[in-house]
Amino acid sequence: MLPIPPVAGGGNEGGNGEGGGGATGGNTPPPEPLACADLASRFESEQDAVVIVSATDVAQAQDLPAHCDVRGTIRGNIKFAVFMPKEWNGRFQMVGNGGKAGSISFSAMESALRQGYATSSTDTGHDASIRSQSGARFGYDAEFGRDMEIDFGYRAVHLTALVSKEIVNAHYPEKIQYSYWNGCSTGGRQGLMEAQRFPEDFDGYAVGAPVYNYTRQQMSAPALLQHLYKSGIAGGSVISPAKRDLIGNIVYNGNGGNYPGCDALDGVKDGQIRNPLRCNFDPLVHVPMCGPSGGADCLTAEEQAALVGVYKGRPDVSVLALPVGSENTQGGWPDWLITNGTRTPQLHTVMADAFQYLLFEPDRPDFDYLTQFDWSADPHRMETAKQTYNATNPDLRRFAEAGKKIIMYHGWTDPGVNPMGTLEYRANVESVFGSPAAVERFMKLYMVPGMGHCSGGPGHGSVDWVAPLKDWVEHGKEPQAIVGSKPGTQSTRPHCPYPQEAAYDGQGNVDDAQSYSCATPG
Repeated sequence: MLPIPPVAGGGNEGGNGEGGGGATGGNTPPPEPLACADLASRFESEQDAVVIVSATDVAQAQDLPAHCDVRGTIRGNIKFAVFMPKEWNGRFQMVGNGGKAGSISFSAMESALRQGYATSSTDTGHDASIRSQSGARFGYDAEFGRDMEIDFGYRAVHLTALVSKEIVNAHYPEKIQYSYWNGCSTGGRQGLMEAQRFPEDFDGYAVGAPVYNYTRQQMSAPALLQHLYKSGIAGGSVISPAKRDLIGNIVYNGNGGNYPGCDALDGVKDGQIRNPLRCNFDPLVHVPMCGPSGGADCLTAEEQAALVGVYKGRPDVSVLALPVGSENTQGGWPDWLITNGTRTPQLHTVMADAFQYLLFEPDRPDFDYLTQFDWSADPHRMETAKQTYNATNPDLRRFAEAGKKIIMYHGWTDPGVNPMGTLEYRANVESVFGSPAAVERFMKLYMVPGMGHCSGGPGHGSVDWVAPLKDWVEHGKEPQAIVGSKPGTQSTRPHCPYPQEAAYDGQGNVDDAQSYSCATPG
């Protein structure tokens, strides 16, 4: 039986990197491996915090290998699933969630299963298919108290990691050799939370576009959308989709005058900006202002003010300025900020109810952040939320000393989760360790040109981040260039460890990764 221990805020409760199997004492022989159908008996006591609801042998079907499918609960409300392939590679991979979770990430589990991993995922303690727990409603203290918030913040992932490894070690005759975390967005935050609080849970972490400063991430909605939606979301954006695309076209291709655009700054005109921070686009200078009669190829004073506000962020409360380059790209502003037709911008959809149920004590079920957010007071009313959801601690010394590794990545054209935040976290970690070189020993960061939130966009965002992580953890092969592809094409491009960037050789095929090398810009 496996009773679940209490979880403190950041102690050493995690399992070991080799699966938490533990050693048997004296000459006691190791327990016999349990068949899939017999796993439920291991947790059959009602006194245990873990209950296995089902354990089923699944035959090979279509593109999924034969495997054991285990479903269960922890503490009554945390649902989890574990898949264990018949042909096992000896490794465990836990996958993260997106948004506010509320469901098990079966698709990501299946991807890991196809590669031979035993794999697991959790709904983080609430069920999004139940209306009262969907979105951020699970955080309604009047109905659920604080337990579900803590589970979503950090507890559910940690407990699921412990339980999953126990199940895997009980099923196979050999113990887990290596354990990996793989997640983007909320899954990126979960990965950093694990690395900071429970680094023993995994040996390697693939962390993408992490929403690690959760409270600041929610504040990006009013910081950006208050400039655009003066009459509420239903009233439409001050900047129309056509003007949005005009701005994006100027950013990339120039204005026909003194500003040539930033697409070709890296020597290749390919619909990508290698590093937006070197783009000298100025909305006050490079986009024409309309005269009294207006026009389709210019901005009115109101449109210009809204645009400047979006780029600026809220430096008074550390909401970072948004880089240029995602204005008219797939997965950019057309999804997150200014949509076509009547679609609701994704930034609003994801953030709105967090202000009602997750950020403040007590909850504010009727709160409208577009009209009611008080910038002088509300950012300072989130201390409980910061302690629960934010994975901002840069002190990874215990992590590094234990030999753990992280590959982090973020798309440059991600307006949903500002890529500047990931650069900020990396800089904060460097401040703790004293130098970039010290951080490079255990953390690699990849800023991906043209990639939106976790994937998509005009860039080469199809990348296997776990394979180089595995080589680093198991063979000491330090990651360098990692090749990405563009879905639907034969085009490839190397992604370089920050601060290096891919430099074109000036002669080869621009769609071949071999035509580029990683170099640190001057």
